[in-house]
Amino acid sequence: MQRYELFIDGEHRKADGGACFPTDNPYLGSPWAEIAQGTAQDVDDAVRAAHRALHTGPWAELTASARGALLRRLGDTIATNARELAEVEVRDNGKLFTEMHGQVAYVPQWFHYYGGLADKVEGTVPPLDKKGYFAYTKKEPVGVVAVITPWNSPLLLLAWKLAPALAAGCTVVVKPSEFTSASTLELARLFHEAGLPPGVFNVVTGFGQDVGATLVEHPLVRKVSFTGSDTTGRHINQAAARDFKHVSLELGGKSPNIVFADADLEAAVNGAVSGIFAATGQT
Repeated sequence: MQRYELFIDGEHRKADGGACFPTDNPYLGSPWAEIAQGTAQDVDDAVRAAHRALHTGPWAELTASARGALLRRLGDTIATNARELAEVEVRDNGKLFTEMHGQVAYVPQWFHYYGGLADKVEGTVPPLDKKGYFAYTKKEPVGVVAVITPWNSPLLLLAWKLAPALAAGCTVVVKPSEFTSASTLELARLFHEAGLPPGVFNVVTGFGQDVGATLVEHPLVRKVSFTGSDTTGRHINQAAARDFKHVSLELGGKSPNIVFADADLEAAVNGAVSGIFAATGQT
């Protein structure tokens, strides 16, 4: 059985204590791999690695143009490995290969787009009402970003959060869903292959109480980006607010529809059926 380890500061390593948990193949209904079960100590190690990379070392010294070039190279590396990444996602979450390969093949575009945007984030010189003064604004990375992703489209939804954060010069710690962690750990290998410096991208797998909550509450995390349920999102927002962290939430429901009297009923029904049953019922 395949075993996946955490990815912290550019290295794969066992969880603190060495515990693992199984991840199932939904089609077969049986485990196919073991995932490292991260702890609060692992979260602290990952956040501190991200914080170091943010302020010292190669990533902190890169120009915006060089940062963009790295993101484009990462996109190319993902494109080369798209089929293998899609196969891992299918094995881990049970979706059809056609859909997952389409999603992963689309992921490089996010890194290409934001790679091109990296050196176009500009400040301003605002006019003042006093003589003898000069004022300017400069946009800087917000800091270490905590990313918490769902189980149904792991890499696509991760790319939506990850590419803009890296383009802005931030560093990231990811907590993927405990149900579908494997593809995110496979992506970590590609970060190394594409040449991104250690500590820029870190992955701590595990469960919400041990890993997710600790990550959201860590004092060195300055922004939290979460996709998932409204219940969990509410808890994250409350916890992040205590330290005035920036928060982005994408909270899902289950396909509500409003159909007006003048609507095409057949089209509305087809839309509802597609909305609830497409993507193996995961949309």
